[in-house]
This record gives sequence, structure tokens and C-alpha cells, in this order.
Amino acid sequence: MALTMRWVDESDLDRVAETRWKCYGHAGKDLARFKEGIRTDPRAGVGDFLLAERDGEAVGTASSLPLTMWVRGAAMRCQGVAYVGTVKSARRRGGKEMGVASAVMWEILRIARQHGDVVTALMPFRVSFYEHFGYGAVERRAEWTIPLSIMPAADCKGWKFMTVGDRAAQAQQWQRSVQAGQCDVECQAKRWEQFNAVAAEEGMEFIDRSGGEARASLYVTREISGGRNILRVHRWSADSPADFAGLLSFLGTMRDQFSAATIQTPLDWHVHRLLREGQVPHRVVDHPASEVRCDARMQIRILDHRKFLESIHWPIATRGRAVVEVAECEGNVSRFSVEVEGGRAKVADATGEGDLQCPDRVWAAVATGDLAASDAVRWGLARSSGAGAEVLDALSAGQRPFCRESF
Repeated sequence: MALTMRWVDESDLDRVAETRWKCYGHAGKDLARFKEGIRTDPRAGVGDFLLAERDGEAVGTASSLPLTMWVRGAAMRCQGVAYVGTVKSARRRGGKEMGVASAVMWEILRIARQHGDVVTALMPFRVSFYEHFGYGAVERRAEWTIPLSIMPAADCKGWKFMTVGDRAAQAQQWQRSVQAGQCDVECQAKRWEQFNAVAAEEGMEFIDRSGGEARASLYVTREISGGRNILRVHRWSADSPADFAGLLSFLGTMRDQFSAATIQTPLDWHVHRLLREGQVPHRVVDHPASEVRCDARMQIRILDHRKFLESIHWPIATRGRAVVEVAECEGNVSRFSVEVEGGRAKVADATGEGDLQCPDRVWAAVATGDLAASDAVRWGLARSSGAGAEVLDALSAGQRPFCRESF
């Protein structure tokens, strides 16, 4: 029997949870955790859960989360894709029929377009799989492990334990940071409630209220690694690089109890330059120094090129026109002109050869600023047939994509 897709309501939550368990679980005792998890995530509601079924049996699932992503000062309708899976007994069966996970992803893209989402985003188990559906890796992060003894020294009098009375100021500061960032996702009110409940039980929260208004915050837990106490920073926010340096200084005040702190930042942040010891060692050293590990997490696909490019704020000095050809994974080509002036763009259908020609997965990295158009051409990821492609380098000016939400 053919595979069928069904978007379900609350009456099928246990069925979705059981399907997730069959995809990702390892023992019967895990099922209760999946049943609890599906009910505690406040971002998903009625109609956001997909079941793939064959002969009445659930063989795959996914979730489509309604999110708001901020890109270059503009709020975008974003589909967050989560829990894409095929049950262990229905994987890679061969033959001519499309695999369950692939069929699920085509349905995910269909519903995103139906909802009017401008972008769709996910945090993959394997990047190469989702590239088949047009998703490009756009977010590169750095995880720093920094001895507290080399943290910068600054006045930390504004830092204190978080209280209920600080919650509104924390959320306002967080939202400011989201709007000023690149490809960050808004934190919904019910999501804050969930985070606050976890933080109160599992770790400690601090906030910097220098001058009254919240300037930075962080949530930390204690880990033991190599016999050392480590501060693991799970969530942090800061209004400026100076406030981030103050956050590091505050962590340094706890060096009598902890050896180091681990914190994730955008890859292009010069964290080592803020420290008392700026070395990131290339060999074994006997003095305290930071360590850094890089990863590429989030993937994005641009679904509505016009709305995306016309919504964002371009560098005010950028002026010019470029024709873009995006080879979509469905087999068609999106060809459009981009005319930029005064910090805004006008997009129109175009004919003829594009100044920049690339697959959808590469275009996602160019459009979000993780990869300059000229670098895409230089590395053989795109082709250029005219000088107009240089206009698109403006998309990579400023911050690189960094998302503090997970899905």
C-alpha cells in the first residue's frame, strides 16, 4: 500500500510519541520520556505533527514548528523542522519506492509553502541528507573552553542572581539581541516558562542590571571533566561586545570554585583577544590558554526569494543590480533580478543568464551572509558570468548567522 501523510491533532500525540520512540529510542523505558517531551514543548500545537503511515501503521514522523527568525533587521516567517525520522523497521528497503524520510521531507516543504513561510530551517543529523531538499549549512559556531584565570578583569558589581522580578527585563534584552543578530529565532513566552523551570532546577541564572536595564544574562550548570569543575554556559545574551566581555569577567570571579568555562559563540567572534592570554595553542603548553572547537549546525532553505531579499536591510552604501539563478532541488530554476539602493532591494523575475548561478543549498549560505558570493565563485560552489554578482557580497557584510534556539 502507498505511503500516506497525515497532520494530526492532540488526540494522536501518544501515537506520534511512540513513532518518535521507534525512530530514536533504544529501550522500552525511553517511551515515557518521548510522551512527556511532546507535551512539554510549547512551540508545537495542533496540526504541527506529521505521521507517515503505511497499511495503517506509522512508519515516519516530523514536526513543523511556527517560528520567527530575524535576518538583517527583518522578521521572517520561519518553519522549524524537527524530529524527522523513520522507524527502525522501515529504513532503506531498496526498490523504486521513495524512502520514508524523503517522502516526509517533501511533505514538510509542501506545508511550509502552504503556510507562507519565507524560510525553513533545521538542525540536522546529517547535512548531506538535507542538501537533497535544498537546505544549505549557514551557521558556524565556536565552542570555547576558557580557564577562568585568564578571563578579562572588569567591574562586575551589576551582576546578581536572577529573580522573578528580573524575568521581564531578561526577555526584553534577549529580544533586542535576537533582532540585532543574524538568523536568530524569537523565544516565545511559553518557551521562556519552560526554560525558567528547567534553569531553576538544573543550574543557576545570573543577570547584569548595571544602570537598571538588563545588559546581559546567562544560565550555567556544573560539569566535571578530567577531575575539574567546569562551568557549562547553556544560554547567554549580551547587548554588545563590551557587555559580553563583562559576562566573561563575571565568570572569572568564580575561579575559586571552577577551573574553566565552556561557552558557544559565533565563529567570527574574536573571543581570544578579550582574554588575558590571547593564545589558542598550536602545541602543548604549560600555561593556561583557551581551546576552541568548531561546528556547523543549522541548515536553511529560502522558500520565497522575493520576500526574503526585499524584507532585509542592506548596507546603505550598496548600489547596483544582479541577476541570480538558483537551481532548486525540485528541478526548476528560480531566476530573478535584485536591484539595491538606499538600503533596500527590489526583486523581479528575470530572463537571460544570471550574474550568479548556484544550487539552492549554496544560495542559502550566500543569502544569509555565511558565504560571500565572490567566495562561492572562488571555491567553485557557484558560477559568475557578470560583475553584478559583486553586489551580492553586501549580504555577507556584518554578523554571521548564529541561532541560540534549538529545534
